[in-house]
Amino acid sequence: MPDMMPLSRSLRDLGEGRERAAVVSTLRIEDIVDLPKLQRIQDTFAKAMGVAAVTVDQAGVPVTKESNFQSICRMIRSQPEGLRRCRSCDAAGGMAAFESGRTATYVCSSGLVDAAAPIIIEGEYLGCILCGQVTLIDDREARLEDIVRRVEILGLDHEAVVKAARATPVIARERFDSAVEMLMLTASHIVEVGMTNLAQRRLLQESAEKSAVETSLRDAQLQALQARMNPHFIFNSLTLICYTAFEEHAAKTEEIAYTLSDLLRYSLRNTATTVPLGEEFDMIERCLALHKLRFGDQLTKYLDLEEDLKDTPVPCMILQPIVENAIVHGVESLARPATVRVSAHRKGGRVVLEVFDDGVGMSPEQVRALNDNRILPPIPGRKRPALGLQSVITRLENEFGSRFALAVESGEGKGTLIRLSWTT
Repeated sequence: MPDMMPLSRSLRDLGEGRERAAVVSTLRIEDIVDLPKLQRIQDTFAKAMGVAAVTVDQAGVPVTKESNFQSICRMIRSQPEGLRRCRSCDAAGGMAAFESGRTATYVCSSGLVDAAAPIIIEGEYLGCILCGQVTLIDDREARLEDIVRRVEILGLDHEAVVKAARATPVIARERFDSAVEMLMLTASHIVEVGMTNLAQRRLLQESAEKSAVETSLRDAQLQALQARMNPHFIFNSLTLICYTAFEEHAAKTEEIAYTLSDLLRYSLRNTATTVPLGEEFDMIERCLALHKLRFGDQLTKYLDLEEDLKDTPVPCMILQPIVENAIVHGVESLARPATVRVSAHRKGGRVVLEVFDDGVGMSPEQVRALNDNRILPPIPGRKRPALGLQSVITRLENEFGSRFALAVESGEGKGTLIRLSWTT
């Protein structure tokens, strides 16, 4: 679990940061992140973790719509003084998180437990994503009394306040800690997308004046492909948490949340690095374990990694996009059981990685385009291009040059085999 500040920490203890925050950065969250996409991330996070959430700027002013807000907080914010207090508290919580460089967990000005994760671009603080509006099992009754006492000054109806306070979610500290860890990973993903968008914008401006930016632009375009590819996995997995919690009364939520936390941490921290192939296979094992929870006996998975290849360095996240494609485009629409197999072996002085599914397969035109030109043409009925596989091909071409080879075997209704290889 991440380090947490004591929940008894007061708003004053969080620091007089609101005035400093106003001059930290001239950038705005809405300048670098697509707000509808940010809203979807926030809504899915709040629903999956069972907490309220909102993204605010440096002054505590929301830049997104509230997600899963509690009635007590809506009552408080309906009063001018209550709204001022909440925004000041949100700003101070975000500044505390910024100054510490990690999530800040605290009791808000109205007595509820909240947490803030900072959004920092190139060392500049833009705002934060907040979650909470809960009470903890350990001090539920004392916390409810404190909430009612703190809200009295606003002149709201006492009985309505008591009823609304008692309606606030009560959760275990361990579960809230998990939500806070997921909050930081969500903020990290927002930062990653923002940095990619900012880098693209700057490079495009400079390219009009300098031809020397072509190499940097290629890297920025690659990051953009990765930034657009990663959300598919994040959103699909978070949706799985929601479905499982609803259908099984949270019996599997802890297992899914912890597995997803490991996957997100791997994805967000390592996308630009080289990792041992064994770590990449460990990540794929977790990825397929999540899908196995969803599909049950409908999905069979096999992983086969030769022992002497475990320490072989490979670009991080080269298998996950292809495995995700196998699930989403090869298996998901089937009414019958399906198999996904991932393997790595040596053959004739080459490292060979293979991802196979016995799903719907590709058309002859698509197979020919991939094998001849390494480009997947538009697929009828799909609005978006296949970014995941294209990103993997680009990264391996950049890493291994002419030593890299791609081979695709597929037939409609017969499944697909993607083979990636390079000389050592």
